[in-house]
Amino acid sequence: MTADDPDEARDAAEAFALLGDASRLEILDALHEAQGTLLAFAELHRRVDVRDSAQFNYHLKQLRPRFVAKADDGYELTAAGRRLARAVTAGTYTDEQRLEPFDIEGECIDCGATALSAAYEDERFTVTCGDCAATVLAVRMPPTVVRDRDPDEVVDAFDRWSRLGTEQAAQGLCGDCGGVVEPSVTEDVHESIRYDALAVFDCTVCGRRTMTSFGALASRHPAVEAFHRERGVSLRERPYWEVSQYVTDEHVEYVSRDPWRVQVRFHADGDSCVAELDGDLEVDRTEVVEGHPRTERLNRLFSCRRAGALREHPRHHCTLATGYVPSTTFIVTQLRNIWYKKRYAI
Repeated sequence: MTADDPDEARDAAEAFALLGDASRLEILDALHEAQGTLLAFAELHRRVDVRDSAQFNYHLKQLRPRFVAKADDGYELTAAGRRLARAVTAGTYTDEQRLEPFDIEGECIDCGATALSAAYEDERFTVTCGDCAATVLAVRMPPTVVRDRDPDEVVDAFDRWSRLGTEQAAQGLCGDCGGVVEPSVTEDVHESIRYDALAVFDCTVCGRRTMTSFGALASRHPAVEAFHRERGVSLRERPYWEVSQYVTDEHVEYVSRDPWRVQVRFHADGDSCVAELDGDLEVDRTEVVEGHPRTERLNRLFSCRRAGALREHPRHHCTLATGYVPSTTFIVTQLRNIWYKKRYAI
């Protein structure tokens, strides 16, 4: 639906107006619980708390044919009715969940400390570091992922939910309605997110927007998976927030913006694998580079300090050409990051 289409807006308003009665929601819920089994009029009436038969019949007619279909042997939900019933049952419109900060396993990608904590509030799952106060991860997540799960189960559910969402979108499928999604790139990124740009998939049917990192997309490519497998590394077995390609753009190079071309570099066992994505968010080139360019990076770091040509990015630890000379603390932080990533073959 588009904002400049009054007919579609009016149809949507009328559809939602049909649901402005608790009895009609009960009818949808009763048919949903029937799990696809046709319910005769009398049986459906028995399951709904409306005593007057004429009144019940009136409400049932209001739901037809948009949400309820009638067959010879009874009634069942339409596709739209099933989606609505699932949303109501899942608490999509009413559920509120909150998790106080709790300790989780893993090491901070910024400082290497094992002082990470996770929390859930305002439909956002966050991972922060207690040592350096960095926000390692901040992702919108539906409250149903939290409901009826203890903290450890929420962490595992988040990992599976986020990877599945990326996979569905990359396959051209909306995670909500199954509609076609259109890929694009956005630079409209919230300040809490550690990227300059993100991959975006917009559903052409329901309008759902799925946002993910270029690293998460590139890691799916068979050549990237083979690169890690041949070196005894599995990104899927590591916590999402410990894979820096997933949560920062430290290993991302924006080759061009018109058209978009983005390179993501992965490291393992002293080698690198470069995956390049086009504007359609497809990996169209990969290259394995033997040997690690970390020594060159370190040499450039010190030479640039002497030349006064670096500054620290305020949001993530990358370096940009300016006339500012970085502090010794910044240099030490970079050294520590290089050691940590070499040790764990990131």
